[in-house]
Amino acid sequence: MSKRLLLLWRLGLAAVLPLSLAGVANAQQFAGDNQWVAPHGVATIVGTVGEEYSQFYAVAALIPEWEFNLQLTHYYDDPRDDTDDYTATSLFAKYRISESEDEKTGYSVVFGTGLTPEHKEEGEVNDAFESWWALGTATYAFADNSILLDVLPGFTYNVDREQHSDSAWGFTYMSRVAVYDIIPQSAIVGEVFGTAGEAFAEPSYRLGVRWESPRWVAALTYSDAFDGSYGAGVEFGVFYLTDPRFCLGGCR
Repeated sequence: MSKRLLLLWRLGLAAVLPLSLAGVANAQQFAGDNQWVAPHGVATIVGTVGEEYSQFYAVAALIPEWEFNLQLTHYYDDPRDDTDDYTATSLFAKYRISESEDEKTGYSVVFGTGLTPEHKEEGEVNDAFESWWALGTATYAFADNSILLDVLPGFTYNVDREQHSDSAWGFTYMSRVAVYDIIPQSAIVGEVFGTAGEAFAEPSYRLGVRWESPRWVAALTYSDAFDGSYGAGVEFGVFYLTDPRFCLGGCR
């Protein structure tokens, strides 16, 4: 773990960034997402470190109702394609369609290009512009907002498949439940995800605990395929948000 913690440090995630924001954020090592989009001008720095790979996100809400994301995923040694360590890039955007006044429920869409580890086709390294994908997010609240359900149907299209001569489509599916009011200031989270079709990825699950505050979010999770064939294993993620200062045309 020492090398992986050093990598996390080098990615610039050692310091807490100041912020006071309302709303529930999302620690990004989860395969799913919720409808929440950061307020205009807020930037986010996310880092995860795990047994199979580490990730770094830089997210900026440059335009109202939008987030723009740069993601780097560093694999230490991927058993699915028998490769040495490598880093893949993803670029994607998120748009909020609607949201309730309490920011708990709503809808958004996410689309982009690049590798998504939870939907990675076996034997393929899908970097930016080699794989394209889109999904919708729907978040629903139950039991006086103590239970949040996220449902995210989508698709992926792998253009450049190194092991094959043709492209491949896949239907991505994921659903996540977060249960509050059991652990103070925390959520117990469980999710299932996978990809059906030519660009197949094993049906998998992730379980964890997510600690939330207005300044930052931290999560500890475990992930594996239902058949035990492959999983990300243990991961730790941290999510930081800045003050609203990154606006195209200036922040008000």
